[in-house]
Amino acid sequence: MFKLINSLPLQYYAFSGLINFVTAGIMSVVVFFSNRKSKTNKVFAAFSFAVAYWSILYFVWLSTKDKGLAEFYLRSCMIGVLFMPSLFIHFVYLFLKRKARKKFLIFNYLLSIFFTLTVYTPLYAKDIGPHLIIPYWLHTGIVFHFAILHFGAVVLYSFYLMWKALKTESGVFRNQILYVFIGTAIGYIAGVTNFFSWYRINIPPFLNVFVSVYVIMVAVAVAVLRSKLMDINLALIRTGVFIFVYLFILGIPFWLGNHLLEGGKWVGILIFGMFLATLGPFIYTFLSRRTENVVFREQRHYREVINNLSESMINIRDIEKLFTTITLTVSEAVKIKSAVIYLRQEEYNSFQLKSCYPEEAKSQFQELIPFNDSLIDILNQRKKPLLDEEIGPQRRITLDSGVAIPLFGKDSLIGFIILGGKQNNQMYTNDDLLVLETLSYNTSLAIENCTYWKELEDRHRKARLQEMDTFSYSLAHEIDNPMTFVFNLARFLKGHFLKYITDSEERKEVEGTCDIIMEGSERVMGMVKAIRQFGQKTTGELETLHLQETIEGFFKLYAPELKANFVTYSKEIPDEPVYVKGVTAEIQQILMILVKNSIHAMKHSQEKRLIFKLTKLNHSTARVAVSDTGYGIKKENLHTIFEPFFTTKASTEGTGMGLHNAKGFIQRHNGRIWAESEGENKGATFVFELPITHDIKAQDIKKKENKTDWAY
Repeated sequence: MFKLINSLPLQYYAFSGLINFVTAGIMSVVVFFSNRKSKTNKVFAAFSFAVAYWSILYFVWLSTKDKGLAEFYLRSCMIGVLFMPSLFIHFVYLFLKRKARKKFLIFNYLLSIFFTLTVYTPLYAKDIGPHLIIPYWLHTGIVFHFAILHFGAVVLYSFYLMWKALKTESGVFRNQILYVFIGTAIGYIAGVTNFFSWYRINIPPFLNVFVSVYVIMVAVAVAVLRSKLMDINLALIRTGVFIFVYLFILGIPFWLGNHLLEGGKWVGILIFGMFLATLGPFIYTFLSRRTENVVFREQRHYREVINNLSESMINIRDIEKLFTTITLTVSEAVKIKSAVIYLRQEEYNSFQLKSCYPEEAKSQFQELIPFNDSLIDILNQRKKPLLDEEIGPQRRITLDSGVAIPLFGKDSLIGFIILGGKQNNQMYTNDDLLVLETLSYNTSLAIENCTYWKELEDRHRKARLQEMDTFSYSLAHEIDNPMTFVFNLARFLKGHFLKYITDSEERKEVEGTCDIIMEGSERVMGMVKAIRQFGQKTTGELETLHLQETIEGFFKLYAPELKANFVTYSKEIPDEPVYVKGVTAEIQQILMILVKNSIHAMKHSQEKRLIFKLTKLNHSTARVAVSDTGYGIKKENLHTIFEPFFTTKASTEGTGMGLHNAKGFIQRHNGRIWAESEGENKGATFVFELPITHDIKAQDIKKKENKTDWAY
């Protein structure tokens, strides 16, 4: 190994300086002009300039044959080295976003200036002479030792700061720090080989050319990775392949030149070198692609999965299933920390959280994000997937090094997807963003497709509901006529036939039988009346009702059903009378629907308990609440359970019309109804409110003898 190193010609060392000069000079310009407002970029551009200054004089020093000039160039090139630590620690502070210690930075710059003032004196170096293959090299002076000590201390402290930041930072920024850390390690290890010869250690500066690699990697972290153009792994691979090809193309001509220098064979070596230089880009491209195919096999697999998802989800008609499929598939394929979807909700003037995977990540996201939120403004302006650094911190969500994907309809933002950071802390690459942009387009189309099918189903539901209304009205008419006949006949028998019965016991029995017939007929007629009113969609005639008596009447009727289902119940009803305008049959129908749903919900509950509560909220509103210990209601269903034909029961257990009918009755009474639940298996409470009436007349609340309006 050392034999090969020692066989390298002087031209190799000189040429390494030229390569470093070209690379550092280009990177200095690129970084500076990539963001001229950035202080970080400016300081690193100055650092790259110092490397370029040192490198060009390094080349000239090794190329000259004049001893005096060689000493001048060697001392002059060291000025660049003396300013490198001061500039680099300044860059590290800015890059890590740490508050710069001005006194510390000023102290370092003053040391660099002091050492520079001594660089042309014997205090810094003296006695130029040959060392190994290099004909002119100075011996160290006393100041040189302190300069090297300063250089090493600052570099080690920079490593410490970056290492500390690697433990606390995450996501894209952590990858940038790691990239700078690796580049710095390569550069300073390469640079150390230059100091061996100052102390007459027989190791030539054979790694000097790798300073170029260092400058390139740090420049990539500052100007490229911060622009989100490249993943750190991809950058490392391409840099590694570049170095390999670089050494191959340069190494062979230098080796041949060292062995075939005599005999005028440089022409052949030059031609061969030009041939290798021509092949270089093709070799680099071939090796890069092969290496990337191996390393990024997993990434390309999940991109294929997302592309397949984008094509297949257009066939999904249910929007909840669509959202679940997207969050689950993307989370598992990309291996991200979380995936959530927000959908536009006009009634809330906000975007509502509709799907989250995994469930425990919900705490990181707010339920509603208003239309005027800063995140919404950014998505509307940019109209493409955005990384968290492009969005900035958000108080309503936690991006966690993730990406926000807007979903646009015909004219506006209809929703957005938030993907958390990757579990392996890799950053989203440019290729990832292109795939996610395709996902955005197809998700938007799929949402509009689901919306279309939902509207179509709603129209079908309304048509079916209208048919049922017409049928109910006709059926009620057919039932009402014979029941009126039965009621009137029973009343006739009671009023006229009883006077011919003389036996008191027999008379009492017949009278009781007539009352039962009349009461049953009235119940059926009350139900028929409610059905006819509901079918006709009219408000009907609302009478003054004693709400407590109406409720007590319902429990007298429905208590056997509760007992048969082993349900215990309690009532909290105030003594002070509460009067409302309404129809007894319909209010009792509402109670029946709510209680029947509660019985079904508690079918498999260990504790079957029903709590009924009537409260007078204020001077104008009465509230009725029915709470159970059943299986509860999902949050996303709280607003849809009152829609027609919506049901969580089996098709043989319900039609999904009960709660919709209850809502219709409540609206006819100028009230409102809603459901509350903390989630699945946590029970539910149905609440409805009715306006209290104060326009009460004695004849309004006087009971008619032997008449009670019952309904199921």
